[in-house]
Amino acid sequence: MKRSNRLILLIGVLLAAMAFVGVIMLTGSPSPGGGTASPSPVPTTANVVRAAVDFAAGTNVTPSMVELAAVPIAVAGPDTIPDTGLAIGRTIRRAVTKGEILGYSMFVSTGVENNVTDALPRGLRGMAIQVSQVTGVGTLIQNGDHVDVIISLKIQNVIADPVNKGQIIKVGDPEGSVKLVVQNALVLGTLLPLAPATAQPSPTPAPSGPPSGGTQQPPTSLNGQSEMVLVAVTPNQAEVIRYAQLYADPAAGDNISLLLRSPKDYVELDASGNPVLDASGNPVIVVPPVEKTDGVVLKTLIEKYLVLPPGLLIK
Repeated sequence: MKRSNRLILLIGVLLAAMAFVGVIMLTGSPSPGGGTASPSPVPTTANVVRAAVDFAAGTNVTPSMVELAAVPIAVAGPDTIPDTGLAIGRTIRRAVTKGEILGYSMFVSTGVENNVTDALPRGLRGMAIQVSQVTGVGTLIQNGDHVDVIISLKIQNVIADPVNKGQIIKVGDPEGSVKLVVQNALVLGTLLPLAPATAQPSPTPAPSGPPSGGTQQPPTSLNGQSEMVLVAVTPNQAEVIRYAQLYADPAAGDNISLLLRSPKDYVELDASGNPVLDASGNPVIVVPPVEKTDGVVLKTLIEKYLVLPPGLLIK
């Protein structure tokens, strides 16, 4: 009888040991050192994209121009970019120095400018041109872009008065004349109307990811808004633009239009269409040649473009 009790006690101990092992297996495997697995350490750094070289506003970012760096997690924020692929191929909208951390907001024009002189090339002047959605490419022109300027005027034909010396005689009605007068003008900045005030304004949250649809500013609907575009021009170009501003025909509306140039016009490309880089990893900058344009008056439309002239109906 005593032997049976000892056997039962032994079986009970074995069952208790098996139960203990089962509990351990269910709650977690022991670590190689014999203890339980320790929790993962809290990260103290984060990856951010920073500039590997200096580049100006309007530069299309290439792989050699950016690098990934680890910074204290407190330095990284919702605007910092965690991967170089999110910056490559985008156009940056302000000048950046080597080592500066890039943010999504750097790829979007805000429509608010505080300083344009830093980006103003030597010998050029900053000038403001107000355009509409029709004459300003939908008011989507941004800092760092290049534009051409085209003007349209109505010019009155005159002849010398054969009787009164020094006097002129107007001939017919004023006729339209259109001409491209400035090419390759650098955009220093843009000014957009303030957003409509709300009943309970709230602070704008910081961007938390890449701008949707590329690097352009927030989408613009057809709402008739205007935009002030600040351009770098020579003194002679400024005189031509100012003349057009001063003698605009009120009945014709806006008489200055801006034509948006492709950023690919300003970098040297290889046979595959990729930017050619210099020894420092920066794109090789080129200035496209000035194109000779015809200018347009009614005679040009009739003779070159075969527009039918108006004619009198004779019965």
